[in-house]
Amino acid sequence: MFFRRLKKITSLKAYNKHVYHTAFTHRSRNLKDDDGHLINFERLEFLGDSILSIVVSSFLYIKFPFAKEGTLTMYRSKIVSRENLNQIGLKIGLINFLEQKSNMNFGNNIHGNLLEALVGAIFIDRGYKKCSEFIMKKILGEHVKIDQLHHAVLSYKGLLIEWGQKTKKNIKFKTHTDNGLDPEFNFTTQVYLDEKQIIKARGVSKKKSEEKAAKRAFHAMNIKSRING
Repeated sequence: MFFRRLKKITSLKAYNKHVYHTAFTHRSRNLKDDDGHLINFERLEFLGDSILSIVVSSFLYIKFPFAKEGTLTMYRSKIVSRENLNQIGLKIGLINFLEQKSNMNFGNNIHGNLLEALVGAIFIDRGYKKCSEFIMKKILGEHVKIDQLHHAVLSYKGLLIEWGQKTKKNIKFKTHTDNGLDPEFNFTTQVYLDEKQIIKARGVSKKKSEEKAAKRAFHAMNIKSRING
């Protein structure tokens, strides 16, 4: 059942079945091999991250033959960003393959981590060519809108600060720990425009709290239309 479901995602036959089980084994299971080494997806995640970067870079180099280095780097960053990989992993449903000790709350990054681990497993099992084809068809082809990369936002916080610098507006972020009853939200961020608070948001981490607040402020202030206009 495991490999039948996996093949629907990869369109590839699995030969080294052990490596795929490893790709979906969380460290919470505390599994070890005969030599006492931990068995989990983290090493495959590391490998998959590197393979993704290589394949995406090669694809962008060919797809945009006249794009400058900075543009290609920006496009690659948008494709392999943690948020984007998390969304793709979630859509594919990789969390359903995860072998874990119990029903734990892993956070959103688990989806992207598993996607990278799967890429690493495919590379080990089927080699670079098949792994590249999987990335091109199943990730880039089905889950990335290449023609909209230029308009995709990598960081709302960065975009908001850049807008403030261009328009000579004073944008400030104030973030502090949140000791509320909800354990899902550990930080609160207020965004100020010229010393006036315009939005507030909470998040599980400082970075996520600030990004969420920046995104809300970006849309609340209708900055996109101002930029485009």
